[in-house]
Amino acid sequence: MNKKWIGHVTKVFFNKIVFEVPEPDNLKYNHLGDFYIGRGLNDHITIYHELDKRYIFQVVGLYEQEKPYLENEESKFKEKAYFEAIPIGEITNEGFEYGLATFPMISEDVYLTAMEDLEKIFRTDTDNLNITLGELSTNDYLPRININKLLTSHLSILGNTGSGKSTTIRKLLSELVRLKELGIDINLMNFLIFDVHNEYQIFSEEHVNHVSIEEIAIPTETLTTDDWINLIQPSSAAQLPILKNGLRMASLLKDGSEHSVWIRAYCALELYNNQQTDAVTKRAKIVGLLEKVQSTEIAATLTSYNAQFGNFSNGGEAHFKQEVRGFIEHSFGFEYEQCQEQLIKLLSDEEIQVQSINDLWLGVELVILLEEAKGNSQIRSYCSTLMTRLENIIHTYSNTLFDTSNAKIDRFREIMSFRKGFTIFDCAQLEDADLLFFSGYILKEVSDRQKQIRNEKGSITSAYHFILDEAHRFLSENNSEDALRSLKIFERIAKEGRKFGLFLIVASQRPGELSKTVLSQCNNFILHRIRNNIDLEQMRKSIPYLNDMQLFRLSYLRTGTVLTVGEAFAIPMEINIKGKEYGIQSATVNLNNIWKNTDSSPDWL
Repeated sequence: MNKKWIGHVTKVFFNKIVFEVPEPDNLKYNHLGDFYIGRGLNDHITIYHELDKRYIFQVVGLYEQEKPYLENEESKFKEKAYFEAIPIGEITNEGFEYGLATFPMISEDVYLTAMEDLEKIFRTDTDNLNITLGELSTNDYLPRININKLLTSHLSILGNTGSGKSTTIRKLLSELVRLKELGIDINLMNFLIFDVHNEYQIFSEEHVNHVSIEEIAIPTETLTTDDWINLIQPSSAAQLPILKNGLRMASLLKDGSEHSVWIRAYCALELYNNQQTDAVTKRAKIVGLLEKVQSTEIAATLTSYNAQFGNFSNGGEAHFKQEVRGFIEHSFGFEYEQCQEQLIKLLSDEEIQVQSINDLWLGVELVILLEEAKGNSQIRSYCSTLMTRLENIIHTYSNTLFDTSNAKIDRFREIMSFRKGFTIFDCAQLEDADLLFFSGYILKEVSDRQKQIRNEKGSITSAYHFILDEAHRFLSENNSEDALRSLKIFERIAKEGRKFGLFLIVASQRPGELSKTVLSQCNNFILHRIRNNIDLEQMRKSIPYLNDMQLFRLSYLRTGTVLTVGEAFAIPMEINIKGKEYGIQSATVNLNNIWKNTDSSPDWL
């Protein structure tokens, strides 16, 4: 027992105790070679209930109160110090257990918690891997964290800008890399990092694949309908069905398709007969559709189709229509008037497999054209934003994400084999909607692979951790149906991913904007300073491990200090992250240094 008591219990409640400290200036002593310093707030204190049982509390409040010198004295008072403490848990011969079933009585002695008891509280299973992030803010004790408990649940790292979130992530990753000293194969870890600020260029190439968006291309035939919806972001009313039909049309038009040629011919004739647009523009579209139609007769008719005025000369129009009709009947076996019915049937049966982003544009354009041919004259204006978004994607990503280069597609497939422990995707160039699509696609591909492995082998042989930094940028929740649809893959992994070895590490400065489903599925939290009332209220609702005192404390944490709560932590701990060397990447600019450097000139000059 630590023989140096510091006070006596005066009040007992279910949620706290109050104890009187007669000598608050004399809380320093040596016991069995360990030096104890009572600092007040956040100190752990012990109340010995029985020989084999002791209560552990944590100090959360200090105050003074006047008290008479003598029982009947009414004129002479002295100041007494009182400490408030919240219950943490109980130590018995069995070890430490979080929470109290019974409580101390008034007048029982209070002690600073002994070092051997701190060891019991923070003790980790030595048979498992453990890391440390920093020391307790109240003393130099370095609590060790069990990797199995920390990383086999979803983890949230939350805090305002500048509070140290990214530094904490880098510190965590660096601790994992150090595990190779214990014989761990780092390249089996499978951490996928979506780096939106180029902040994770800190590890050696031995264990890291740094992936630039410029060097890879997604094989578009692997994209599902949900992937395309996440990318294009159509409205639910008119645009969504047009996009779905456009995807099916694009699949029918892919190279080698038995229906591709006659559909192009049919749509070209429909365009000529029904669309009242600029004649020259219409001619360009028709000629473009017929380029892949291998018919010398149709090609001959186009020679009389005037490129300057968009009309036929010398009776060429009738000849053009006749040749196109004949080609359709010859290649398809149906007359022109039967094509629409047959096309509708084909579209309803077609599986989505788009060969290129340009094919999708053509597919959507043809679907809109056919709608106009049926008399839906407003459909093009309803889909104008859809087409604008699609054209912007083509202009922005035709040479990157949606390049048809075999070399870039092969590089992407190589990356997706995950032969190194850390895969860092440089997402700095991606807009929020594109970031949502790209990260969601990667998560879906890995998830599908893990499910297949489990179905074939009956168990999971690998685990994947997805680090979503600045998660509010692409996990933002609002009430729109479109936004909820885009978050589906993230929320599915949050709810079901653990049984497939899939885990999320979500870092954000705006927890109030995050998907409530994702946040509620996290079992471990590393909380930095948070001051926004909306964010604090969301955390109150989503994190069952927090009490009001701890929530209030978050607003006053120093940069680099965190409150850790959850299943991986024996008790809520306030830790000073030891990661100064990892903080330079996200440090705020120093105007003093910039403005004094008179020799420098702007980078863009």
